[in-house]
Amino acid sequence: MITLLFLFVPLMLGFPIYTGLLLSGGYLLIFGYGVPADMLVTSMFDGVAKFSLSAVPFFLFAGCVMERTSIAARLVGCFTPWLIRARGGISIAAVCANEVFGAMSGSAPAAAGTIGKAMFPIVSKDSGESFALGLFASCGALAIIMPPSINMIIFATSTNVSISRLFKAGIIPALIIGLFLSAYLVKKSKPVSPDNKFDINYAMKSLWRGLPALSLPVLILGGIYGGIFTPSEAGAISAVYALIVAKFIFNEINWKIIIACLRDTVKLTGQIFILIAASTVFSQALAIAQVPAMLGNALSGLSEVSFLVLMNIVLLIAGAFFDPTSAILILAPVFIPISATHGIDPIHAGIIFTINLAIGMFTPPFGLNLFVIQGIFNKPMEVIAKSIVPFFFVYLVCLVIFTFCPQLYMWL
Repeated sequence: MITLLFLFVPLMLGFPIYTGLLLSGGYLLIFGYGVPADMLVTSMFDGVAKFSLSAVPFFLFAGCVMERTSIAARLVGCFTPWLIRARGGISIAAVCANEVFGAMSGSAPAAAGTIGKAMFPIVSKDSGESFALGLFASCGALAIIMPPSINMIIFATSTNVSISRLFKAGIIPALIIGLFLSAYLVKKSKPVSPDNKFDINYAMKSLWRGLPALSLPVLILGGIYGGIFTPSEAGAISAVYALIVAKFIFNEINWKIIIACLRDTVKLTGQIFILIAASTVFSQALAIAQVPAMLGNALSGLSEVSFLVLMNIVLLIAGAFFDPTSAILILAPVFIPISATHGIDPIHAGIIFTINLAIGMFTPPFGLNLFVIQGIFNKPMEVIAKSIVPFFFVYLVCLVIFTFCPQLYMWL
């Protein structure tokens, strides 16, 4: 009972979630099981002292560089001219841009904000403000489904599964969700205006201007899947590549921007790593208390289908109230051992986690993308929340497909 109070009271009082994890886990270990206090510090260090996590700050830095330069805008320009004659083409270009931006940064809020700022005026003019708000809040979530995803790195690290395998499995779900969103956009969009003229010269020029940005996902994913470098090394390469492109090709970066990017990266990395450290203590407390084993016994009577439905429901609810990092670190150590007893591959479970928590990024009341969009465009939260409803159901349909048809992506 006291452990639960230490977990939930800080959250209700508005403290960061890591305080509740650390207080409750620390109390249970020290006073419940007599673990020496210095072991908690050792556990926290061991939780973050993993080579695979070194990719996180590099990808965050690359995203910051792209956000503060014209790389994202040039990326948008690669798609828009080619889709100008397609029904819903401008909106579909936003989906494509988010997919590629996700393959460059792995950050949903960065994608929602960066692509949203670049495309909101033209999409809102074409399809209305409400439609545009829902589109950018929801499409930003593609960034944490399309590898290299920071959430996938954290999931793989916390469950000891292969990051490369998880990255490979994530490509097809990200592309299929993009196709489903595009199909919905075609259905809901107005017929193309006769004034929209396709200009091959302008399209080729825009593609050439954005080619350095488009090359990064090919470099990163091709290098990982080709066995040239590891995901951690890919993070460093993405950061260096973004700097080179911004400085020597576009000539848009200076020391002031670099320092600002470093400051943002350090801040975001600190937030993620302190969560990982605190959750390590909390997970160890749960393991010593044999909570996963008790849950496993309680759920052992469920069929595989029933268990998958239950896991999806829990993750959807958790995603609406917790950021993805917290939800992964709290729930993955609990669900993954139980899913193994049902014969569910941890890579399959990782994709389910990733998609559910991507949906949580734009689900009220605490979906982070909603607050990013509200902060940028200064629109009422009620309006933004209503605008995401149809996109939520598109993602939900895809989630059901990927949950019960893992063969679609597990073959990779």
